[in-house]
Amino acid sequence: MKTLLTIAGYDPSSGAGIVRDMDTFFSLGLHGVSVPTCTVIQGPKGVQNIYPTPMKQFKEMMCTLGELPVEGIKIGVACNAGYVREAATFLKNREGVPVVIDPVLSAKNGTLLIDEAGLRNMVGRLFPMAAVITPNIEEASRICGMTIKGISDMKTAAESLLRMGPAAVVIKGGHLNTNPTDILYDGGEFVSWERKRIDRVIHGTGCSFSSLLVSFLALGYGLKDAFLESEELMEGILRAGYRIDKEGYFYMSTGVMMAAGAKRWNVIKALQEAKARLLMLNPVELVPDVQMDLGYAIEGAEGVEDVAAFPGGIGRYEGKIRISGDPVFGVSCHIARPLLAYMRHCPRSRACANLCYDEIVIRKAKQRKMEVVFFDRMKDMDRKSGTETGNLDVLVDSVMGRAKRAPDIIYDKGAMGKEAVVRLFAKDPVELMQKMEMIRP
Repeated sequence: MKTLLTIAGYDPSSGAGIVRDMDTFFSLGLHGVSVPTCTVIQGPKGVQNIYPTPMKQFKEMMCTLGELPVEGIKIGVACNAGYVREAATFLKNREGVPVVIDPVLSAKNGTLLIDEAGLRNMVGRLFPMAAVITPNIEEASRICGMTIKGISDMKTAAESLLRMGPAAVVIKGGHLNTNPTDILYDGGEFVSWERKRIDRVIHGTGCSFSSLLVSFLALGYGLKDAFLESEELMEGILRAGYRIDKEGYFYMSTGVMMAAGAKRWNVIKALQEAKARLLMLNPVELVPDVQMDLGYAIEGAEGVEDVAAFPGGIGRYEGKIRISGDPVFGVSCHIARPLLAYMRHCPRSRACANLCYDEIVIRKAKQRKMEVVFFDRMKDMDRKSGTETGNLDVLVDSVMGRAKRAPDIIYDKGAMGKEAVVRLFAKDPVELMQKMEMIRP
């Protein structure tokens, strides 16, 4: 297991600094250790204050971690010259270890995070030890003493920064008036990455990028590949940004993004296994005329796009189950909406299938001590027009609201133009298949 160290500020709202770095490290299968230079009092509305870590405490932490075989180091908020000097002393004994320095000068709201002496020491002592430095446009402008307005200026600044000692420079162009463009320069070539602008202010982007970069370098990627891999992963992290408050900055997390991806993959995998099981069991007698829908939602599903199902439905042909295609998210509102309504009351049950109504099915379910609930669709019809007045998800929500315990089955006997249907619920497709076997005629 590779171990990476971050030396940066601590954000109690987990939007930036060492918490964001550690999230990145662990998400990529790396062990993270950290030493906070300061505690930055902030939340979704920005930085309120900054409290440096007592120097004695900082030195003790650095000394303790000095005994570990650290294989990558990221440095962020450094506060002042004292912390920079301690970090430089630590790096002297770490030759060959990739060091990425994110020269954070101020917060988004302008609060200074390093003083002038600290910045001079960072440039003079730490830059020459860095594999890469990753300033944004504003930071690069201040360090180089120039105004950066476009790509050409970014390249000029990168050349200037490289002369200060680092092996390579990345300038992040999120503050450009055009699409955000980042530039990598190693003294030999420029490599750029342009992305579409996301119309939101996201907290912790610089921290996440620099911790991604040092992670890939520690994993053995070459500089260019580490840059490109970091940029590609940032695309997904930015799109997965979220709020922890109704107002203020958006937050981002490698772990949250990867967990969401893992959830969706697990749902697809479970439905693929259910497909194989259905084909083997061949319960053609349970397929309604409107075809069977089988859906499975991710944990915490909020909309139809969070429920996967089979796009062509599940039909029957010449005495056999027929399933065309593989499961896809967002393809069946007919199963997703009642399932989402059910999950609002019982979030643990995330799978549902609609089956052909049969009195034998209902009787077997009751014999198996399943909770069975009936609702009368005729009562929800407009007597004059003959149309349904309540959507199916509203009806399921109503049933769940008055049920004593979560039903295994919610069924109806149809209405004008509506086939009688049994809706079978379970915690996952495996349990759904087991229940199907128990109640099939």
